[in-house]
Amino acid sequence: MSPNANTLTQQACWFPFGHDPVPGAKKLFCLPFAGGGASFFLSWRRSLPGVSVVPVQYPGRENRLQEEPPRNLKKLADDVAQAMIPLLDEPYFLLGYSLGAKLAYAVCQRLQSMGAPEPTLLIAAAHGAPDCPPLICDAADLPEPEFRQLVRQYGGVPDIVFQDPELANMLLPILRSDMRLAAQPLDFGLLNCPLIAYAGTADSAAMPDAVAQWARYTQRSFQLRCFEGGHFFARTNPEFMKSLADDLLTCERESDQAICASP
Repeated sequence: MSPNANTLTQQACWFPFGHDPVPGAKKLFCLPFAGGGASFFLSWRRSLPGVSVVPVQYPGRENRLQEEPPRNLKKLADDVAQAMIPLLDEPYFLLGYSLGAKLAYAVCQRLQSMGAPEPTLLIAAAHGAPDCPPLICDAADLPEPEFRQLVRQYGGVPDIVFQDPELANMLLPILRSDMRLAAQPLDFGLLNCPLIAYAGTADSAAMPDAVAQWARYTQRSFQLRCFEGGHFFARTNPEFMKSLADDLLTCERESDQAICASP
């Protein structure tokens, strides 16, 4: 296989829905939560018409179901960064939800170390700062009944999964694996991009006080946004999408003004 063909194959794995080209629009790379897949972000394309939404797919789910789930968070961050680099021809945004937020930070670190372009804005949603310990330690190792109860509590898995034993036996091990991934430590380092953190007011997995700690991870501006709802406030609170659209537009304008003002 030629290098170009290999690159295209890799991009089809990591970005199965393409990048929804919008003339003049910045890309928004979206990293999903534990147990989640790229398809979660598809509806965002309708809600963010001026943005080119690029959902990222981890191994072990959806179109990559035949692959082993990732076992090492730093290795996953390196793989995602390598896959993104050919698409970083213009300024872009990066968003991570829950596990995806911690991964997005690690991806930024990797891009920084490689001298690759960092995002115009990093958005970390539904996750405390990378060094904040999980509120439920060893969640991935809970016995099956307790684990299922925990998953139901956070609302990340539809009830239909629990009603179908075959589906549950396929998806819940992926979720356990991702939770182990989320518990792995990362090296501390300051980012060179603005950072906005989103928190759910009733999210017991990532309380607003823990999410506010992201301020320690950037040399640039930081803002905290709180939304009524639990861990998946992005699904349940319509204000989330309005705020996201406003934040992206504001950042884009500020970025464009900075470029125009530079000598």
